[in-house]
Amino acid sequence: MSIVKQILILMVLSAVAYGGYAGYGHWKAGIAATSPDAGNQAGGKPGAGNRRRGGRETSVETTKAEVRTLSRTVEAVGNTRAVRYVEIRAKADGTITAIRYTPGDRVEQGTVLFTLDDTIEKADLAQAEAELLKADLALKRGDKLSQSRITARASVDELQAVMSAASAQVDRARSRLADRTIMAPFGGTPGFHAVDAGARVTKDTVLTRLDDLSSVLLEFAVPEEYFAIARVGLHARATTAAYPDRVFDAKITQVDTTVDPTNRSFRVRAEIDNSDGALPSGMFMQLTLELDSQAMVMVPEEAVTVEGPSTHVFVVAEGKAMKRKVSIGVREPGFVQIVDGLAEGDEIVTRGTSKVRPGSAVKVVNAVTGGSTQ
Repeated sequence: MSIVKQILILMVLSAVAYGGYAGYGHWKAGIAATSPDAGNQAGGKPGAGNRRRGGRETSVETTKAEVRTLSRTVEAVGNTRAVRYVEIRAKADGTITAIRYTPGDRVEQGTVLFTLDDTIEKADLAQAEAELLKADLALKRGDKLSQSRITARASVDELQAVMSAASAQVDRARSRLADRTIMAPFGGTPGFHAVDAGARVTKDTVLTRLDDLSSVLLEFAVPEEYFAIARVGLHARATTAAYPDRVFDAKITQVDTTVDPTNRSFRVRAEIDNSDGALPSGMFMQLTLELDSQAMVMVPEEAVTVEGPSTHVFVVAEGKAMKRKVSIGVREPGFVQIVDGLAEGDEIVTRGTSKVRPGSAVKVVNAVTGGSTQ
């Protein structure tokens, strides 16, 4: 290729490149002229466009801080026991001749539960009563003779002593005979019998256990920090796996006066009405003890923002969101207590907090669709 052609080609390429650059500059200038900040470039007031953007309202959802009455509670566990119970024991040596009750069936006070062989005791009582009758007749005869001065008064006194001794023998014989019959000392429910009819038992052998299950007691431990407010008359909610859909009312009847130094707790005793017999002795139960009630300012937990060690909320006033530091307390499902920083009725932002800046204008839209604006 000749030198002339090469020069011509270079001139054409240069012209094309210059035309492209000039066109790009003209396009850029046109875009700048139509931008919101064109006034700044044309000598207008600086920042006017920025102020227009900063004045836009942020859509948020709000609610009002409300006062709720909440109960301070303590969780505990315990086992039921009968309000009264006793081990039924044999009062004397002997052979069981009969068992007069069915385990699990309620019995009344005085119901015969067991009998022991009483053949000898009945014979001893008959003999003692015969001796008493003999002594009585002798005393009456001696008294008549004494009145006729046939017998000295001293002899009558001796006969009176014999009469008293015979009467005491009868009382002892009757007591030994009564010991052969084992009765319920109070109304309740006897358990399985530990012996069978025909068994030979000795004095104090345990025959069965008798429970008064008209009500049951629950004893449980409470942390010492609640000692000042735990008192007789408070109520607890008691539940058990045996009755998953039932809540039993337990009333506090006793509060121990001593704190256990090993676990820093004290004992509390509650009573549950069990007139329907639903609860046996020894059943494991879970309790929620209601200690006291307190009015608290509560807000939805999503309204609270945590920044390091501090927490705050956005309070809406005169169309603006103001950042306010708060102190939080107890939590309930979905809500948190505000101990300090808010009052009942204060309007706070619950959705959109991530887009809000202190002092920024907000638009309250409490029917936002499509989920959270946060």
